[in-house]
Amino acid sequence: MQQLSTPSVWIVDDDEDDQLFIRSAFLNSQPPISVLSLSDGEDLLPTLDNYEQTPRLILLDINMPRKNGFEALSELRSVTKYAALPVVMLTTSSSDQDRQQSLVLGANEFLTKPLTFQQLNQIAQSLREQWLLR
Repeated sequence: MQQLSTPSVWIVDDDEDDQLFIRSAFLNSQPPISVLSLSDGEDLLPTLDNYEQTPRLILLDINMPRKNGFEALSELRSVTKYAALPVVMLTTSSSDQDRQQSLVLGANEFLTKPLTFQQLNQIAQSLREQWLLR
């Protein structure tokens, strides 16, 4: 599968509005970051396997219809070549149980989706700095 460019950040989220807002937050900052959106955890490993380079960061939602974020994260961490790939759970959940389960399964961070676009821009900027996305 030939790609025109390799995305730096992948969003795995079934909510198209959330995908759009997150993409916009990363494109809003300078320099813009290339973003790829996937609509379900079921798509994550097959898509990773078809790209020559892995993304620098994956933002993974928990609640998705076919394969949820926990299942996708567990599957991702079971593949040696993806075991160290940075994954941030970005979800509507603020549950301590979801946070703990995410970290136990190997997430690098757990963030609750913000209520405003300005807060989302701040999160995108923070992730950009934390994961050296340039």
